Amino acid sequence: MTSGTPRRRRPGRSLAILSLLFLLSAAATTVRAELRLDFEQPYFVETLGNQCKDHALVKLDSLYHLFYIHSLPPVPPDYLRSERWLGHLTSADLVHWTRQDSILPVSEVQPQSWEGKFIWAPKVIKDPGSSDWFLFYTGVSETITQQTGLAYSSDLYDWNRWPLNPIYHPGSWAAWTVGLWSNCRDPEIFHEDGSPYWYLLNTATTSGNLGAISFARSQTLVNWTDETPLFVNDSVAVLESAQLFTWGGLYHLLFTEEGVQGTSHLTAPTLTGAWTKDNLEVIDVGNAPEISDLGDEVIFSRHNALASPEGLIFYYRFDRIDFDGPGGSAQIDPIGHGLDSTWSVVFGNAFDNQPTWGDNPHQRGDSHANLRGNSYLATYEDFPAPVDEEQGSFRGVEPIGLLKSEPFVVDGNRISLLVGGGDFIDREFVGLVSSQGDTLRFQESGRGSHSMTVRLWDTTSLIGEEVYIVVADLSFNNPEGYISVDEIHGYTESGIDPFPPTLPMNPGPLLEDVLSAAGYGSTAIEPQPAPALAGRLLAPYPNPFNPSTRLRYELERAGRVEITVLDATGRHQRTLLDAALPATPGFVTWDGRDDAGHALPSGVYFARLRLDGAPLDSRKLQLIR
Repeated sequence: MTSGTPRRRRPGRSLAILSLLFLLSAAATTVRAELRLDFEQPYFVETLGNQCKDHALVKLDSLYHLFYIHSLPPVPPDYLRSERWLGHLTSADLVHWTRQDSILPVSEVQPQSWEGKFIWAPKVIKDPGSSDWFLFYTGVSETITQQTGLAYSSDLYDWNRWPLNPIYHPGSWAAWTVGLWSNCRDPEIFHEDGSPYWYLLNTATTSGNLGAISFARSQTLVNWTDETPLFVNDSVAVLESAQLFTWGGLYHLLFTEEGVQGTSHLTAPTLTGAWTKDNLEVIDVGNAPEISDLGDEVIFSRHNALASPEGLIFYYRFDRIDFDGPGGSAQIDPIGHGLDSTWSVVFGNAFDNQPTWGDNPHQRGDSHANLRGNSYLATYEDFPAPVDEEQGSFRGVEPIGLLKSEPFVVDGNRISLLVGGGDFIDREFVGLVSSQGDTLRFQESGRGSHSMTVRLWDTTSLIGEEVYIVVADLSFNNPEGYISVDEIHGYTESGIDPFPPTLPMNPGPLLEDVLSAAGYGSTAIEPQPAPALAGRLLAPYPNPFNPSTRLRYELERAGRVEITVLDATGRHQRTLLDAALPATPGFVTWDGRDDAGHALPSGVYFARLRLDGAPLDSRKLQLIR
């Protein structure tokens, strides 16, 4: 439908509504497992006040294990954070995490020993000579003298320290002295196929006070011979959390440089002697990068922090990565960001930037969203990931749409869910619909608040019936035209409910009648169609970026397409695309240069999409030099 064109009511079932109902029921696969629908994304979010830092990710029997620096607030009079054990998390999907018992507490050793103060930066590998696992770590003394230690395990849960620890510290080339703050942290293990040697890297400092990455070799993984540094910085800034690997015939080195936010990336044609900053690129804003080759997949993970009114929120983010760009440059692809295959959009654009990450309303000074986990569904919001948009951003009440879950068979007597949003139940609602006849059996509004509250449905009379969930935002000119949902859970209650559950409507209204009455999004007395979206820009990635970022676009109709870059004052800087195109998705890249090929300075820029001269969408870009 075209914006501004009146739509006449028709008696009975219109072809448009019949088409929508066909989409709702076509090619459906019935789900019979316990109902649990949430909107989590591939992150781990640490408890507020705690920090998660350097980490290691491995996979055993389809279960991910993550070991990390579990950093707690300082215990006075100490001014340093308490990092006296390693945290351990497990997950089947990189989305839902279970906290396991912590490992290797420093209390196992004497307070004045070489690792009596802190334990940092795990690196976990499979023992090539047995079925055991090796964990390399940094032990820190009371004087912050740092050395490398080793632990081993047969099951990734119970760990034992190597009896002859420590196994490494740098030699005379380094500024390293027992009893002083001396850098030797963040161990990395590297091995090439066919080589008898393993290599150990650490954050270090030269005797001339330059940042460096130490380099040692071993055939046993226990006895190490110190070599000259792998790489020496051109400044005193230390190079932390190094990762070394081969890809596409090149050696790749990742690290976080002191004073530079994000993950730096270098390539070299040989393992030693050829490293230079001439080809350095900052590929991501996250710190302490980890490249985990898990056999069936390669995962790129790192930690970062997001400010909140209560303090910093630390998290890990997990993505796919390739190094097949020009000169071996990195190409990062998100894992499953957005709505998963459980959901399908029937119409509209209200769910384009979903799920919403974190307590986004609270970030802009509104009420708490009361979400569970790291993400939830909220059509008002515009913060799908911590690095995609500005926190607190919102799309407002204009977007409209209808979302549908896969059908499932009710096998419990209760469904609980969190709901917020507008208080117009005929236009903003979450509903349970019977597949037989498409009748609404339950329908909840948001009760006029960004804060979601628990709703409880009594599904006793529906056990054995096939149903599906719909989420509807059908209002685009109403100040409460939005809906929020999280944590939809079906279960059997055999005790006492926390409050009286709602009984199903019997009979309930037909979903097609509810949609027809709402006019597919109009709140006017005479229903009118919602404005059609002719095209859009998706969130750039990476963003912030250096040296380049990728912008994906989607076109709903053919036309002359322009994508340009403007600076913060609105001045034109670069034309990325100017061509006649069919209705299609695609992407463009921007290398941070203007039309003349000159490198632009760090700052905020905007990508603008036009179709046949009409502005459609824009995205903020942040260039970091």
